[in-house]
Amino acid sequence: MEPVSNPWDEEFAPSAAARNTLRWALEMGATTLGEAYDMLEQLELSNDVPEVLGHDDTVEGVREELEFGIEAAGPDTALTTLL
Repeated sequence: MEPVSNPWDEEFAPSAAARNTLRWALEMGATTLGEAYDMLEQLELSNDVPEVLGHDDTVEGVREELEFGIEAAGPDTALTTLL
C-alpha cells in the first residue's frame, strides 16, 4: 500500500528557512502551523534570527511563506507533519 499524501504537499513545500523556523517554533513549544506563525514576532525580537534563518532569508519572507501554508494546509496542521 502506498502512503497517502496530503493534498497540500505539492502546494506548500516549506523552504529551508521556513523548515528551520518551524523547527525553532517546535523547540519553543509550538505544535501547529498557526502557533508557529504566531511566534514569528518572538523570533524577530530574539537573537536567534541569524542562527535560524542564516544571512540570506528574512522573517518577512518566512511570514509570507507561512501565510501561504496556512491557506493551503490550515493553521491546525501539525508541525511534525511539515518537518
